[in-house]
Amino acid sequence: MIETEAQVIRIDGLHAWVKIKPHTPCGQCDPKTGCKSVAVSRMFSQTQEGFRVQSPLSSKAGDLVTVAVEEQQLLKTAAWAYGVPLFLLIVGAALGQWLLPQSSAYSVLGACFGFVVGFVLLKQQHQLAASAEPVIVASRQSSLSPFLSPCQMKRKP
Repeated sequence: MIETEAQVIRIDGLHAWVKIKPHTPCGQCDPKTGCKSVAVSRMFSQTQEGFRVQSPLSSKAGDLVTVAVEEQQLLKTAAWAYGVPLFLLIVGAALGQWLLPQSSAYSVLGACFGFVVGFVLLKQQHQLAASAEPVIVASRQSSLSPFLSPCQMKRKP
């Protein structure tokens, strides 16, 4: 299992919203600012308060938890998310070229159509996303908040 530390922001039924604990630099990046790819992704990301995870344990806002996801489920989800649109893009391009070999425009249109169909299929694949949802595997109460302020814990998105 792939695990990381997080803090519960709020509870929503059988799910919890958690904020992932910031990691220290690994030594391959700038020691002061950390990973450059994380900094770039933060520039273009929406301001997401946290992540929704399954909460089988009785956690409450402010608790420190360990969130985990199965490696096989993560690999399966990544293969579907990248493989299906790419495969259908190639199939669409091949079909477009096969139907009208004298024009490459049909190959491009077929590739675009295959790519779009791949994403539509992924949107309808709810079971895949549910099976790869992270889950809280350990919880401990925290009297002090190591990476959330009390204002952040009370604020609802």
